[in-house]
Amino acid sequence: MKTFLRILGFLAILIIAFSIFIATKPSNYEVKRTKLIKAPLSLVYATVNEYKTWKDWGPWRENDDILTSNYSDITSGINSGYSWDSSLEGHGSIKTIDLKEYEFLNQKIITDRYGESDATWLFENTEDGTKVTWVKKGKLDFISKAFYLLIGDSEKIFEQILEYGLTNLDSYVKKAMNKHSFTNAGIVEYGGGYYIHLTTECAFDEMGANLDKMLPEVLIYAMQNSYPRAGDIFTLYHKYDEENKRVEFSSCIPVKERVSPEGDIALAFMETGRYHKTTFQGDYKYSQKAWEKAFEFAKADGLTIPENGKPFEVYRKGHTDSLNPADWITEIYLPIE
Repeated sequence: MKTFLRILGFLAILIIAFSIFIATKPSNYEVKRTKLIKAPLSLVYATVNEYKTWKDWGPWRENDDILTSNYSDITSGINSGYSWDSSLEGHGSIKTIDLKEYEFLNQKIITDRYGESDATWLFENTEDGTKVTWVKKGKLDFISKAFYLLIGDSEKIFEQILEYGLTNLDSYVKKAMNKHSFTNAGIVEYGGGYYIHLTTECAFDEMGANLDKMLPEVLIYAMQNSYPRAGDIFTLYHKYDEENKRVEFSSCIPVKERVSPEGDIALAFMETGRYHKTTFQGDYKYSQKAWEKAFEFAKADGLTIPENGKPFEVYRKGHTDSLNPADWITEIYLPIE
């Protein structure tokens, strides 16, 4: 009996000592992680601000196969949020309590496992992309401190969670930027108006650089001369020599009336004609694939493209409209017999 009492007394002393040791451990913590994401600031900010995207990149998304999410009536902006329930993580919720668009987001997070904490997202535009900083700070209660004393350093665990979330965010945003699609829009009528243009002939691999130079040049010329535009800028292809890898094309802007440009800028008229139209949405790096799809669509529709026909592409939405390449819209027109 005395031995048993001694053991109980020893255990009591250990428990008291352990409790005192836990109580002396710091309760407050603050951790942060930063990552450079090569994507437009507006896209990165919008992704973090919209809670419906968190299920695809959030750091808790793979912790439990049966994790369920419940969204509030507002899923982005101040007072937006969502909650989740999980057999492993328990219940949790997150809410946006303050923000400044494209600069920061402040959030309140409450979870059964990690307790209550505050999170701040900072966004900074740089030459190489968007610098994202995720800060998490809070206070551990006695039970939480005991828990982390047993499984590992709490700050290191929180840092790993932030790092994992930022890595997932980076992958998600890059995947979103690479989204693209091709749509068969069928036969349409197009044309019937004047346009000013700048024409060149070059090797295939020089075309991109020439387009980047010529389109702004024509656009600036039209603005400086107050030419009233009649539509979106487009590229007209005169010759496409597969054998010699050469192309002749014009950078064009439709105008509402006959004008008298000077120098290398010239005026032309496009007759109304029948074309097969393909709508391409996405980054210009998929342009070659888009043109291949356009010819596939036309062939599938039983159409013949004349050898001397001049196809063209119209830029309905580009980088001046959205920094996300997945939003860019180009229309491809193939002349048909």
